[in-house]
Amino acid sequence: MSPQSIGQLLDIPNKADVEKFARMSYRERRQMIIDIENGIAGNLNEQDGYNCKLCKNRGYTWKLNDDDMDTRVDCQCKAVREMLRRGKKSGLGDILKDYRFDKFKATEGWQIDLKNKAEEFCQDDSARWFFVGGQPGAGKTHLCTAIAAHYIKAGRNVKYMLWCEDAKKLKSLVNEYTEYQTAINELKSVDVLYIDDFFKTQHGEQPTKGDINLAFEILNHRLMNPEQITIISSEKTLTDILSYDEATMSRIYQLTGRYKTNIAKDIGKNYRLKD
Repeated sequence: MSPQSIGQLLDIPNKADVEKFARMSYRERRQMIIDIENGIAGNLNEQDGYNCKLCKNRGYTWKLNDDDMDTRVDCQCKAVREMLRRGKKSGLGDILKDYRFDKFKATEGWQIDLKNKAEEFCQDDSARWFFVGGQPGAGKTHLCTAIAAHYIKAGRNVKYMLWCEDAKKLKSLVNEYTEYQTAINELKSVDVLYIDDFFKTQHGEQPTKGDINLAFEILNHRLMNPEQITIISSEKTLTDILSYDEATMSRIYQLTGRYKTNIAKDIGKNYRLKD
């Protein structure tokens, strides 16, 4: 290929640059082509909202090896994008950015203890069950989401279940065997399950028999699989929940060990009302 043809192919703007390219060694030419390729922008940021300056949102870069052959190298942003994908798939979405340990304001003793317990849970390789219940607005969802984010970043599959909405959907499918099994098996088998507002009902009444049966089916399956991690937040205390289904919930009480907290009902602990 003539220098002029190469110049047109690579969009080299003037004759001097074309002649300079023609005088380059094979390796220098390969490097120039790779540099041009690495400068082309991709569109992965349109899919996940993450902007990477290193690979320009292509997800990879080209590298020239010692043998003058080029290799495609995955960009370090791949791990970040995978984390964002898992976060979106989990159902937690954008709140992962705001509900972090470093954004949890712990000024009172009970808040400090709760935050410490949540952080310790993440570092305890033997811990599998985490429960926090009681006073609304006390930061339960914030800390449980931070725990879920920890496992997403660690590469584990996480599923978020908002009890009052998802339980209603599941119960509506109870006579649709295939759809019901598909939906509930995801909750039973996912690596990490976070159930938010466990046993919360629309008007504050006690959970129905259908709620209790659904909870038993999900939680009992997870109790039988010791490698799975389950995170539960609820406006109900463990005492409340034990009164609904002592057999299942007493096992959860036992398995949570030191990683269970009941926040006493006290409107002064509702941070949503602080302002």
